[in-house]
Amino acid sequence: MPPLYRLVEVGIYSLLNFLPLMVLALYPFRHRLRFSKTATVGLVVALSLVQIFLGWQAAFFSTNAGLLSAVSTLLYAAFYFFAVKVKVGKTGFTLLLLSNNASFIVITSKCLEGILFPSLAYESYRWSFSLCMFMTEAVVWGPLFIYMKKVYTPAVEKEPSGLEWRYLWLIPFTFYIIWYYTLYGNSTKSSLELALEPKNTIALFFINAGAFLVYYIVARLVIEQQKNLRLQENNHLLEMQNLQYDYLQDKIKETRRYKHDVRHHIALMQELLKKGEYDKLSEYLNSFRDSMPDISEHIYCKNTSVSALLAYFAQIAESSGIEYKVNADIPDDIKIDITDLSVLFGNLIENAIHGCVSDSAKNKKIIIRAKADSYSLCLAVDNTFTGTILTDPEGGFLSSKRKGKGIGTESVKNIAAKYNGVAKFEYGDGMFYASVMLNI
Repeated sequence: MPPLYRLVEVGIYSLLNFLPLMVLALYPFRHRLRFSKTATVGLVVALSLVQIFLGWQAAFFSTNAGLLSAVSTLLYAAFYFFAVKVKVGKTGFTLLLLSNNASFIVITSKCLEGILFPSLAYESYRWSFSLCMFMTEAVVWGPLFIYMKKVYTPAVEKEPSGLEWRYLWLIPFTFYIIWYYTLYGNSTKSSLELALEPKNTIALFFINAGAFLVYYIVARLVIEQQKNLRLQENNHLLEMQNLQYDYLQDKIKETRRYKHDVRHHIALMQELLKKGEYDKLSEYLNSFRDSMPDISEHIYCKNTSVSALLAYFAQIAESSGIEYKVNADIPDDIKIDITDLSVLFGNLIENAIHGCVSDSAKNKKIIIRAKADSYSLCLAVDNTFTGTILTDPEGGFLSSKRKGKGIGTESVKNIAAKYNGVAKFEYGDGMFYASVMLNI
């Protein structure tokens, strides 16, 4: 049985080598955890104890330290992939990014120990190594945390429109292979001897500095792509607002024409009344009633913006020969950004109308159901469609108007993710079903 102070030394090293890495890895996805924060903290504590136990086994009771190190790596990787509810590409990129920096910290700490405590550097897991690791982490993890908070987290919080994260993880993986080969490829020296040579630490520093620059550029490009997607959404919203404005202007002009002509109608009706030609007067009144413009607008719900959108698309559906049914209960004070609300309803209904117009079916219809309370918003838009649905390898819907994914469906998915909700698209039996649930 090793002495207590040695158990403490190995335990401290195990925690320094694992805990900061796990905290930084979880931070960008703290709002996308599979479990509650309390449960996640409990699992991290339990996994930390397992890491300490494996460290003791490797240091004192096993001759196969490499196998135990692999088991340790697999355990925290498996936990991370399971605990975070995002695409594997994002978690893989994050884990490889931080693992590369963790390896740099280990090598730098051992090199620093060789300089400051040369008599202890050849011993495993001594207090001097933990001290050097703590100092190195204090220098490295600070700027890295700022990068994770200010740049990386905004890049992974939303889904871009392409397949970026499906392949981006290859970037940190490539840098991992590069620095690993630089240190251990074609060398007859042990890993300890390599770590104690400052030139190897310097080489690894420049490799990681270059990698960090690439990581920064990647995150900024993803953020810019998200901004462009948001601009496309806003432009689409402005187009709908312009169409609504044009529709309102037409109604105003039509009402003015009616007001201008009404005095002539009154004069003619008075003349028919004086002559006692009641049958002609009745016939003229019926004709006049049918010719009157429809200046009323159906109020679909209490939320004026949503109701205006529903009324606008009702006119388009009517002119296109589409049956249009709405059952909406949306309060005016709903705690959802008005832009998000307009983009959500506008995209889904516009897609439904486009699907009906392009379909060859005779009995075309759109059914809209919406309900909101203090906790959530539920929206379902169903439309008839018997054509062919275009999808990509990931199951996403491709646009029938242009190459690539449909901006409308991607915008809806982004809004659902923003409010920790879900967006679901299904089709079958001559119908296309779109449903969204947002948490308020």
